Amino acid sequence: MRRGGARVKLGAATRICLGYALLGITWILTSDFVLDVFPPLFSGHPVGPWVGPAKGVAFVIVTALLLHRMLTRTFRADAEKAQALVVSEARYATLAEMSPVGIFQADGAGTVTFHNDKMRELAGVPTPMERGWVHAEDRDRVRACWEAAIATGGFFSEEFRMARPDGRLAWVLCQAAPIAAGPAGYVGVLIDLTDRQVALEEVRLGKERYELAVTGSAVGIVDWRLADDDLHLSDQARALLRLPLNERATGHALLRLLPADERRRVFSATRDHLDTRAPFDLELRLRCADGVTRWFHARGQVVQDAQGRPRRALGSLVDISVRKETESQLARARQDAEMASLSKTAFLASMSHELRTPLNAIIGFSELITQQTYGAVGDPRYAEYAEDIRVSGLHLLDLVNDILDVARMEAGRFELEDKVVDIAAEIAIAVRQIQAGNLQRHLEVTVAPGAGGLHAMVDPTALRQVLLNLLGNAAKFTPDGGRVTVAATIRADGLALSVTDTGPGISRHVLENLGQPFLQAEPSLRRRHGGSGLGLFIVRRLMELHGGMLMVDCPPGGGTCVTVVFPPDRQVPPGPALAMLP
Repeated sequence: MRRGGARVKLGAATRICLGYALLGITWILTSDFVLDVFPPLFSGHPVGPWVGPAKGVAFVIVTALLLHRMLTRTFRADAEKAQALVVSEARYATLAEMSPVGIFQADGAGTVTFHNDKMRELAGVPTPMERGWVHAEDRDRVRACWEAAIATGGFFSEEFRMARPDGRLAWVLCQAAPIAAGPAGYVGVLIDLTDRQVALEEVRLGKERYELAVTGSAVGIVDWRLADDDLHLSDQARALLRLPLNERATGHALLRLLPADERRRVFSATRDHLDTRAPFDLELRLRCADGVTRWFHARGQVVQDAQGRPRRALGSLVDISVRKETESQLARARQDAEMASLSKTAFLASMSHELRTPLNAIIGFSELITQQTYGAVGDPRYAEYAEDIRVSGLHLLDLVNDILDVARMEAGRFELEDKVVDIAAEIAIAVRQIQAGNLQRHLEVTVAPGAGGLHAMVDPTALRQVLLNLLGNAAKFTPDGGRVTVAATIRADGLALSVTDTGPGISRHVLENLGQPFLQAEPSLRRRHGGSGLGLFIVRRLMELHGGMLMVDCPPGGGTCVTVVFPPDRQVPPGPALAMLP
């Protein structure tokens, strides 16, 4: 059936009623017509009263059969449609629950009347939601867009935040279309954009941190695309190079800032970088846009394609002009200090004779006066004063000798004259001198057994100075009545000479810095012993000249043991060649 050019589908009840009416009318008309047209068929048979009931019964039977057939077909079709609808609804429900996006249906006012599990998961609530689930800051914007879509019957699409009860936010893309049939409303989907939004926020924060770090630092960023010679310079890089902020820059313009004498070195470093793939790291000079040449520290990396061709160069620039100037000043100051030190050392080394000659005269004449060699002194006090002059002169001579020895060593003028030396004899000479200078202190200076028969190829003057310095220090810091012991042994690392005393030992601070020039074992304000602090320093340098070493040990119970070790090849006969400690 068509109405207005459109086909109208009739319901099952209407079709049944129409069919039943048509059958009844057809039966009534055709049965009376047959009786009137074919009376001979009923000749001999009176029509009588039974004809009417028979017609009714026949009509009921026929219409019942036809109605049964029609109802069977109609109900079968309706059952098939209902089954298809159930299957379709089940399929839709399954797809809606399995969908990775939220699915919802809303009325014209925006109230959600249906939603799937994904939408409940996005919103964080188990019950249907109204417009309140949109974040308060986005609500007015979303409502305006929704009302505009309702007014025009158009498509709705908007990104916004969902306010979850647990306080977390979910970024979603909501897209909805009007329902074509049925009550007014929309059906739509919610796509979770939270991960994307979080990633975008992290990228934004990272970019913001990078820009803040670059802006707040003295580092300029350079990005050079070699294909089109496009050069990107950060604002800091432009400030360092004194370039205008809005002027387009090119890589070749940057290369023109290199002074001619710098280009070869920079190009060589670039080739090495491309060959080794190690990061480019070079200090170079650039003639900035203001005409001033400055020093920069350049670091970077060249990006190459699959064929190994350079495509892009990225790096950083740091102005190090101040550091370079400071280094230059320090180098000049160091050179001046070294020249001054060399001049001082050369002066002391050359003044050795001039310093010793008057001291020798003072000491010699004071001895003559003390001994009254050419006659008696009128007043005995003059002889005492002369003795004081002699002792002070000897002490001053020792100090001058130490200083001059150090000066000669620093100037490289101290040369060893090696000879075969009897170790026991040299120890005996040094012990006698120490004993003679400490007769009134009752020190016990002894030599341990085992030194006899030992010989070494050393400088005898240097060996005697080493022994006298070690014994002198031990005697100086050992209290009256104490004991000083000298020992000589052959060890695996060479010929060892050790001096052990029963003094108070050495403090940790002094022990850690022992062997440095002018180092005193006692604070200068409460020193009880004289000396220049050069004794162990001279010993250490003399042992280094011999290829040996100096070691100091302070046992927990007190006392000090100082040991010098000559390498095995200085023994006579030579010992095994062993690696020496540094």
